[in-house]
Amino acid sequence: MTSTADRMKFHEAILELIDRKRTETGDPSLGSSIERLVLDAQVKELEQDIFEDPGAFEPWLIRRRNGDV
Repeated sequence: MTSTADRMKFHEAILELIDRKRTETGDPSLGSSIERLVLDAQVKELEQDIFEDPGAFEPWLIRRRNGDV
């Protein structure tokens, strides 16, 4: 299994590729659904990591509902 940092680097590369293709094509909506999936996955992973070891965040934690932005 990869670490959170490795997954975030991978997601960053995907988002950079989407941004590059948007610039090349001039289509600002290109890859928007993929972008949303990547960002949702990142938030979910970070949320899980924080809930497993909340540290200083513990007093402010609430679970994010599926579909909330």
